[in-house]
Amino acid sequence: MSEGTQQGLHGKDHAVRELFTKQYVLESYQREYTWERRHVVELVTDLANAFLRDWRVDHDGQRYARYRPYFLGPFVCHTVGVKKNLIDGQQRFTTLHLLLIHIERLLKEQGNEGAAGMVGSMVRRYAAGQYHYAIDVEERRACLEALRTGTDFDPTGSTVSVQNLWQRAQDIAEALPTTLRDECLPIFADWLADRVFLVEISVDDRDLGWEIFETMNDRGAGLTSLDLLKSFVLSQVDREQDRINDAWRKMVTDLSTFGRHYPSKFFETLFLARYAAPDGSDDEKIERAFHEWVRNNPQRVGIMRRGQDYSDFVLKTVARSAEQYCNLLEAAQTRTAGLHSVYYNATNGIESQFLLILAALQLEDSEQAVRDKAQLIANYLDLFFVLRVANNDNAVQVQDFREEVQRLLPAVRRASNVDDLRVLLGREAAGLPDGFAGIEKLSLHNNRKHLRYLLARITAFVEAESGRPDEADRYLGSPAAITQALPPWEIEHIWANKYTLHVQTGVANEEDFKRERNRLGALLLLEKSINASFGADIYSEKLPHYFRQNLLAASLHPNAYKRNPTFEKFRKKWNLEQSFIPYPDSFDRKAIDQRGALYRQLCERVWRIDRLGFVEETLPATQRRSSSPRKKPRYGVQIIDLIRVGLLSEGTKLRGELKRSRRVFDATVASNGRIRLEPSGEEFKSLSAAGAAATGSGSSPGWDFWHIAQPDGNHIPLAAVRKKAIERGLLDQTS
Repeated sequence: MSEGTQQGLHGKDHAVRELFTKQYVLESYQREYTWERRHVVELVTDLANAFLRDWRVDHDGQRYARYRPYFLGPFVCHTVGVKKNLIDGQQRFTTLHLLLIHIERLLKEQGNEGAAGMVGSMVRRYAAGQYHYAIDVEERRACLEALRTGTDFDPTGSTVSVQNLWQRAQDIAEALPTTLRDECLPIFADWLADRVFLVEISVDDRDLGWEIFETMNDRGAGLTSLDLLKSFVLSQVDREQDRINDAWRKMVTDLSTFGRHYPSKFFETLFLARYAAPDGSDDEKIERAFHEWVRNNPQRVGIMRRGQDYSDFVLKTVARSAEQYCNLLEAAQTRTAGLHSVYYNATNGIESQFLLILAALQLEDSEQAVRDKAQLIANYLDLFFVLRVANNDNAVQVQDFREEVQRLLPAVRRASNVDDLRVLLGREAAGLPDGFAGIEKLSLHNNRKHLRYLLARITAFVEAESGRPDEADRYLGSPAAITQALPPWEIEHIWANKYTLHVQTGVANEEDFKRERNRLGALLLLEKSINASFGADIYSEKLPHYFRQNLLAASLHPNAYKRNPTFEKFRKKWNLEQSFIPYPDSFDRKAIDQRGALYRQLCERVWRIDRLGFVEETLPATQRRSSSPRKKPRYGVQIIDLIRVGLLSEGTKLRGELKRSRRVFDATVASNGRIRLEPSGEEFKSLSAAGAAATGSGSSPGWDFWHIAQPDGNHIPLAAVRKKAIERGLLDQTS
């Protein structure tokens, strides 16, 4: 720890553990929490990457103390009694607080009460007869308590700041890499507490703190990479400086309508998409300081000679590319004809789509060519996403899409026209593993947002193909729908949440009932208010209400098939006449199986290769990409690795036990390295995801949770099998 002191001003670095044992208050000018999704995703991703660069699966729980530290910058505070008035830095503090709350809950779900208690002591502390959260703001408490306990919270009617707090907490839950939800979660929690630092600037009086706040946020702002690039370009122009300056200012103004950071984000994306080395060696330099990269590599962006080359760079390359980028940003915010998948990907947080789309575009492309290329790229990434959702592949996070974009980038750059792109993406789509077979076994666990997306898309498809308006954006909760105060949509269980009402459906016990009730074939999408009004009713009472809802829900009722020629035409067109059937009397397990098969067929039609615009190509199974690609060492060992070295085999029986309730769960190792839960048959790529789904939690230490039987009748954790493989040198941890 280091410390420095000036008159009335003190500086000291602190680890997160020390900072969050104190209590902070906010003044009115600092009360609002305004960070956007991109801010929290960036912070969580940076922290995760900093930890994972040092962590290895064979490290013990104490090794983290030697991992490299991570610094999160300064904050300003003023001591008021036993509390600290947080003058500057509350956005980072609040986001860290939300992350700690999420980690505490995951650790509890893992059954690690010791680590959960350690993190919980940073989330809140007990004093004066009650608990106080580390950041003590009265209007936040109900929201924070719901997040800490894992209960629902309706932010409607709350302040904008609290609504944003709730939404950013959901973003954190999605952004935390699945690797960190496994066995290394308690180690990550210790690392976050002891190896992440902030510098505290404490002041003796409030007025001095306010002066520092103004200085840090409003005065003397340093030149950005964008400013320095402009200065460099203008310094190399001999003539027409005013014209070029005007063009630059227009570009910045247009992009800034989407947010202050978008002009810089545009240049970063442009350089990565079209000019960076395809092996990724330039990426870090461009992301850190793109102006410096251009100064050192002017020929890479086509500016060889002083004068005209620099003018053309601004007036042609930058101006046209910025226009294309603005149109993409608009399509990401508002569903636009011919660019629907750009909107869908934005809904799922796939921001790297812009990088791949810009790589495909050329300056001379017509408006139609731009739309066609953008939609093709967006369609592919959407397909990539839904196939992983359908098959419980944990690779549906931001970093996974960046890896896929990086892999495709060189080939996309070489595709000179729309037809080339159709062929390329058709070949790539044919090489994707699995398909939609997993839909029939898919169930609701900690994938609610993803299943809601699938239901929204197939519901909108049925509606649109039957002559009704396509309201996919409304089902997905578009900003326009929220602004117009239209009712939100949510997942509806066809079975009421009461086991005794469904004994006649053939369920063996309450666990069996819960498993069947959560299967995708037993789910619908309904307006939230309607769902709440009759969600607990038995099926016969719900059925008349379903008939008045969207056509996918209405299709459960026999009247949906009477005097409905557009619906009949739709079923014939897509060969679904035998799959769309009503259930007038009851909805049992057989019905869930049938609806699951229907949903699979609908997915296969929504995301059909020719419907996505690709040239269809059939590849032999041997040429398809593996569903379990080798990852960098930091991602650890996978089950497929243990199969490869002969320590596991297809059909190996696994057992997991939840010690606090003594519940036992069974699974089987599939040939592709997936974990198949018994008796549901649902498969998962990771042990952690399989354990979490089996136990109904958000996190599971999969390698320690799942055990295999030994000849002597004992069971050993898979972590012991992995350790044996590493000790014998069977697994290469360095390449």
